[in-house]
Amino acid sequence: MPSLKHALFAGLLCATLPLCAFQLTVLEEPDLTVIFRSDAETLAYDRPTVGTLEITTKAHEEAILPELQARFRGFAFVENFAAGRVEANGKAKAQWRFQLTPNGVGPWQLRPFVLQIKNKRTGITRSCLTQPITFPAPPALPAASGEPETALEPEWVAPGWRTIRWWVLFTLLGIGCCALIRPCIKHIRRIRHERSLSPEERAKLDLARLLEQGLLEQGQFKRFFYGLSNVVRCYFERAYGLRATRQTSQEFLNSIADDSRISAAERAALAQFLTSADAIKFADIASSRTEAETATQHVRTLLEQAAAHRLEQTKA
Repeated sequence: MPSLKHALFAGLLCATLPLCAFQLTVLEEPDLTVIFRSDAETLAYDRPTVGTLEITTKAHEEAILPELQARFRGFAFVENFAAGRVEANGKAKAQWRFQLTPNGVGPWQLRPFVLQIKNKRTGITRSCLTQPITFPAPPALPAASGEPETALEPEWVAPGWRTIRWWVLFTLLGIGCCALIRPCIKHIRRIRHERSLSPEERAKLDLARLLEQGLLEQGQFKRFFYGLSNVVRCYFERAYGLRATRQTSQEFLNSIADDSRISAAERAALAQFLTSADAIKFADIASSRTEAETATQHVRTLLEQAAAHRLEQTKA
């Protein structure tokens, strides 16, 4: 049974369409006729063609139509639905409505298909093969002039909110990555710069950083002497390839006792400084800012003497 929507559509078409423009016989036998009627004289590219497939049988017979969409050739779209069945004077007339949209490649045909006729009294079904029909060709398309149909100049299109959202997200991610990577780059550059310095320049830089920490102003003298002792040890380790930072003060002094690269005055000043620094670091001997400043000046003098002696050795 056709739906109410299809029935209303069929009724509207029957009321509004003019007389059929062309009629094609699909099958003609005794007591069986299949005819295709159209609402237009020919097919048209700019509008779909609406037609009716009408099957006339005996009243006690029923036509069973197969799926015909694949049997149409030369059409871009085919839509169909049953339009109802009417019995009168011992005859039955069943109709199917078709809406056909032709494409630009012909021929436009309805290929042969198998139509089944069922005898409702006996239940016996017989098959009938239809003949192909060819629809009138649509008017030829106008010849192309070769001119472009549309302007090819670029036109700016505003991005959508989703695109803007991704732009904002990637921008924020880029800023965040830069904020994280920049300190790392600065740290790497600083390390590379410090490694290019001479042992004397590196010792002066380490001593300046120690004084910038403000340990003397805070009264943290033990921590200050730890840093000051490390400045001296690092210098001798870099300048002479010693293991000063991994040895105790006595082990360090014993390792340079017979080292000709270090003068006796340097060894004596070094022994005096390390002994007084160890007393403050490990023996919990009280210290003062004056002693810390005096020790700082002693370290500066020691580093200057060691640098001068190393320069003389290099020239010699």
